[in-house]
Amino acid sequence: MPISRPLSPGGGWVEVSLYRAYADVANENLVAGRYFEAIVVSCVGYDVLMNTLPDRIRLHHYGKLKPEQQKVIRDIEAGKKLTAGKILEKMEKANILQRRLDRALLKFNEERNRVIHPIAVQKKVDSNGYDYYVPSLKPDAITPQNVKKEDAERYYRYFCHIIDLSGGDSPRKDERVSRSFSLSEDLRQIMEKRRLVKSHKKNDRV
Repeated sequence: MPISRPLSPGGGWVEVSLYRAYADVANENLVAGRYFEAIVVSCVGYDVLMNTLPDRIRLHHYGKLKPEQQKVIRDIEAGKKLTAGKILEKMEKANILQRRLDRALLKFNEERNRVIHPIAVQKKVDSNGYDYYVPSLKPDAITPQNVKKEDAERYYRYFCHIIDLSGGDSPRKDERVSRSFSLSEDLRQIMEKRRLVKSHKKNDRV
């Protein structure tokens, strides 16, 4: 069965504060208006998560994997200079991670490449009809010159989403729990007020 929360063994508490630390710093930059810095920290945090993911799987979930999947993990750990994209590609082909997590990691990797790989070689044709090639900024590249607040918010939210899906504990998870508690408390107070109103009306009829 594909692994759904690879950062933890699924029971008890496991140290995952490293990923939370990157998310915290990304949020600090976002709040301070340093939008490109927030994006870069989110991307670095993603790279750290991806590069430590095989070790976490080896530590917590290795026995759940099929022999051929275990070999993929061993090959990744033995490999040198594997990018986050290559690690994800190998694990996706071996069906090691739950599909929802696979998709989230793949999506963020595509977004990350807009920041980390903003330049592409493009073919041009000169006046004589000869082809030549020049490095050009990709149309969807995100750079310090064109970054927007909405971009930084999207990267931060998505990085937190990946942390939580992977079995970590992001700042946004705390915010959701806090909002849920606040809503529950508000609902409790509303129900209590309704109960009191009904009780008063019943007493008035008596």
